[in-house]
Amino acid sequence: MPYGYLIDPADRNHLIPDPETTCVVQKIFELYVRGERVCEIQRWLRDNEILTSGELRYRRSGDTRHPRPQLGQPCNWPDKTLYDILQRQEYLGHTVTAKTQKISYKSKKSRVNPEEKRYFFENTHEPLIDEATFELAQKRIATRNRPTKVDEIDIFSGLLFCADCGYKMYLMRGPSIEERKYAYTCGNYRNRARSNLECTTHYIRKSVLMDLVLGDLQRVLAYVQTQEREFVRRATEQGEKESQKALATQRRELDKAQARQRELDMLFRKLYEDNALGRISDQQFVMLTSGYEDEKATLTERIAGLEQEISAATDRKANVNRFLKIVRAYSDVQELTYENLHEFIDRILIHELDRETNTRKIEILYSFVGPIQGGEQVRRTHHYRQGKIDIDSFAM
Repeated sequence: MPYGYLIDPADRNHLIPDPETTCVVQKIFELYVRGERVCEIQRWLRDNEILTSGELRYRRSGDTRHPRPQLGQPCNWPDKTLYDILQRQEYLGHTVTAKTQKISYKSKKSRVNPEEKRYFFENTHEPLIDEATFELAQKRIATRNRPTKVDEIDIFSGLLFCADCGYKMYLMRGPSIEERKYAYTCGNYRNRARSNLECTTHYIRKSVLMDLVLGDLQRVLAYVQTQEREFVRRATEQGEKESQKALATQRRELDKAQARQRELDMLFRKLYEDNALGRISDQQFVMLTSGYEDEKATLTERIAGLEQEISAATDRKANVNRFLKIVRAYSDVQELTYENLHEFIDRILIHELDRETNTRKIEILYSFVGPIQGGEQVRRTHHYRQGKIDIDSFAM
């Protein structure tokens, strides 16, 4: 039973929110999507004397199946427990079963089942967390990084990438560095001595990037709010153009893989009949089918991947609606925060400075829809003291 729920006395197959712990689950999600570190969430739980799930279960029922904290420390929440809460789909109101299975009836050991072997039932009980908050938490978990040397999570953590090599951008800062000099640089360039990979600096000041991203986010908000129909039309068309060729190739590959899978099934049946009737020996049967089994396993995996890719490509309209839902939750954005930045933006690509024109391109890919065209392009000019030049940076 997930922390935050109780079993309904009237129907033991149904969960109801636990009035004592529901607010704790919601607070954990609130702090995490706001950009707080796990240790800060643990401190909040400890300061507010919130009992761990294991300790609470023990005090209520005497159940000791799950580990309890050390004696005298009933409010020390382990990292694993918090990450387990943040990733549970049960908080969206769904039920997921068959997460694990026994290795053998002779053993108490179990192993985790992959996603495709689990059973998923939608809307079985009251949700505690809305879908947007849950997705934002999953996005942060997938891109979580260690804190900086000054003990905080950077606002752009997990979003910045080099446009040329695709590597993460690193923040250069420290206690003795002035805030106006905080900057990002390509990770491959920074680690070039160890990685033997060549790339250029892609250096950009954090203050410049903050100003540019805020301006572009305000542009997108104003454009979508005032011209929603035009945005939906253009976003849908853009997605269709980008995915049309890829979809055609994927569907052809899928048809070919499925046809080959049917051929293999027919070959297996024929070889099995020949073996059963004594036309070929058991040794010959094993030798002939071994290669087919490997090919069939590869085909099955590839077919599943292609079907997933095609399904994702055809859900473009649903993705546009998901982005619109985020936009409608905001009337305006005057300041970048960890929460609104990661909710709106999927990733940011930093291009190298063009030395001939003294311009730099910044690609901003928004959640679910990618780049958004419309409205006046955002440009910012700043002075580069070391080179004694003015650099024109613009979002695209």
